[in-house]
Amino acid sequence: MSFSVFAVTFYTFEESNRLRSILIACTFLAVSLLDLFHTFSYKGMPVFLTEASVDKATTYWILARLTMACGLFIATLIPCDKKVKRNQQGLWLIMTLVYSVYWLIMVSYRIDSFPPLFIEGYGLTPLKIYAEYLIIFIQILAAVMFFRAFIEGDCEDIAHIHVVRALLISIFSEIAFTRYNSVYDTYNFLGHIYKIIAYYMLFRALFVQNVHKPYQELRAAERKLSVYVDNLEQLVARRTAEISQANDSLMRNLDYAKNILLALLPTSFPVVKGTEFAAKYMPCEKVGGDFYNVFRLDDQNIGVLIGDVAGHGVSAAMINVFINQNIFFKKVFDDGRQQIFTPRGVLMNCYHKYNEMPFPEEVYVVMLYGIYNIASGEFTYASAGMNTSPLILRADGKVDVLESDGFPICKFGPHYKPYYESRTAHLNPGDTLILYTDGLLEIDPRRSYRFSQEQLVQFIVGLKDVTAQEICDEISDAYHALRGEEEMTDDVTILVVKTGNTDT
Repeated sequence: MSFSVFAVTFYTFEESNRLRSILIACTFLAVSLLDLFHTFSYKGMPVFLTEASVDKATTYWILARLTMACGLFIATLIPCDKKVKRNQQGLWLIMTLVYSVYWLIMVSYRIDSFPPLFIEGYGLTPLKIYAEYLIIFIQILAAVMFFRAFIEGDCEDIAHIHVVRALLISIFSEIAFTRYNSVYDTYNFLGHIYKIIAYYMLFRALFVQNVHKPYQELRAAERKLSVYVDNLEQLVARRTAEISQANDSLMRNLDYAKNILLALLPTSFPVVKGTEFAAKYMPCEKVGGDFYNVFRLDDQNIGVLIGDVAGHGVSAAMINVFINQNIFFKKVFDDGRQQIFTPRGVLMNCYHKYNEMPFPEEVYVVMLYGIYNIASGEFTYASAGMNTSPLILRADGKVDVLESDGFPICKFGPHYKPYYESRTAHLNPGDTLILYTDGLLEIDPRRSYRFSQEQLVQFIVGLKDVTAQEICDEISDAYHALRGEEEMTDDVTILVVKTGNTDT
C-alpha cells in the first residue's frame, strides 16, 4: 500500500506539478523500501545481504516511521501552489533511491554503529521508546497541520481528513510498539494491524484526490453539460433575442448619432456672386470621421475647412464633434470689431485644445483650413498633416497640385510644438479648387494604383467647363464605378470651390 501511494501520486504529478505531491510520493517510496528491508530482516527470515536479526528489523522500522512522519510534516509546510519543473521528477526519484540504498548499506553492514533498540530477554531499550514518542509527536504536529488545512479549505491537493485519520491510527500503532517485550507478542502484532489500517487510509486519501476525484469532477461536468445541451435551444433563442434587441438599440443610437453628425455639416453655402460651392459626404459606416465646412468670415473672406479623423465609426464621430466645438476662426470684440485668425493660428490653437483633452494617444486628426478672398482671388491655407493635396483646375484645363503637409492634430503636445505654415495660391476667374479626403483614393489599400492622385488629376481635366456640383457628382460616380461591389474602407468627402468668370 505504501508503494501504491507512491505510484498513484508520482504518476499523477504531471497534471499538478506541485512540490508537495512529489515530496509525498518520494516519502512513501522510501517508506515502502525501508518496510521491505524491515520485512526481509525480521528474525527468522532467510539471509538478506547479512543475517536477519531483531536489531536490523527494529532499526529499519524506526527509520521507516521517522521518514513517513517527517515527510508528511514537511509536506504540510509547503504552500499548495508551490510548483516544481516537470523535468525534475527524475531527480527526486534518484535522490529517494540513494537515500534508501544508503540506509540499506548502513544497517546491513554497519549495524554495530547503531545503538541497540531491542535486547533479547529484556525488551525495548529507552532509546527505542523515546524514538517512538518522537515519531508520535511529529505525527501529532502533522495531523494538526492537515486538520487546520481541512478546516480552512485552503488546499485541495489531498483529502486532508483521511490523512488526519490515518495519522491518528498510526499514533496508536506507535504506542503499541512502545509496549511489547517480544517481537512475536500481542502488542507487536496489534501495532502491525494499526499500521496496515493507517496505510490503507493514506492510500485512500491519495487515491481519492489523484484518481477518484477527477472522475467525480468529470461526471459532474458531464451532468452539467447534459443539462446545458438540453436547454441549449432555449438559451440560443433567448440570447439571440437579447442580441437582436441590443443590436436594434445600437442601430437606433447610431441613427441618432448620424443625425447629430449631419447637423454639424453645413446645409447650405454662403451666397457669393460669381462663386459656386459644392460638397459630397459619404460615410463608411452610419457615422464617420470626415468633416467639412464653408462659411463667411466677413464681406471679403470665406473660410474653407476639410478634415479627417483617424479611423471611422462612433469614436471618430465623437472626435469630429469635439473639433467642431473647439475650433475658432475669428474673435469678435465688444465694440463690434473682429479679428480673423490666420490659418496657421487656427490650427495651432486647435492643436493646443486637443492636447488638453484625455483622448487616446493613437487617435489623431488631419485637416486643412484656408481663407478665400473673393476680391483678390487669394486662397491662403495651412495644413495639419492633410494627406491629400488640394487641386486647382485652371480655366484652360491645366491642374496645379498644391503642397499639403504639416503636423497632425494629436496627443503629442508635451513632446513637440509644431509649426504650421500658411501658404497662398491664386484662383483666377473660372478656376476650381478641389479638396478631398484620402478615402477617395483608398478604394483598395492593397491596390493603390486603382485610383491614384495622378489618375484623379487626369480625370478632372475634362471637367473644366462644368459646375461645382457636377464636378462633385462626376468624381463621386468615378469612385463608385471603380469600387464596384467592394465595401467602402474609409469615409469620403469631396469639397469644390469654383470661381466665376469676370462677366458673371
